[in-house]
Amino acid sequence: MEKDFGVSITAFLFAAVDSPPVIMGTIYGDTTGRFREGASMRTSRITGVTFIDGYALFQTVAGSRYVIVSWAFGGGNLYMNRIYH
Repeated sequence: MEKDFGVSITAFLFAAVDSPPVIMGTIYGDTTGRFREGASMRTSRITGVTFIDGYALFQTVAGSRYVIVSWAFGGGNLYMNRIYH
């Protein structure tokens, strides 16, 4: 969580599951104060993804940016199949 991605980060998601059009996971480091540490959450609609130093950063329609730290066991990482307009 101390890594500088060069952009503002809303929070970090662990055991993330890609469930288009959203991402679900366990949240840590929420800068908005909406979620307690370790809570399960679901993002708003994903509008884009960028990759920085091997991390996937998902942007939402609400303007949040989430770093995926780990994917859920069993192949929850379908992000490569997403299409953005």
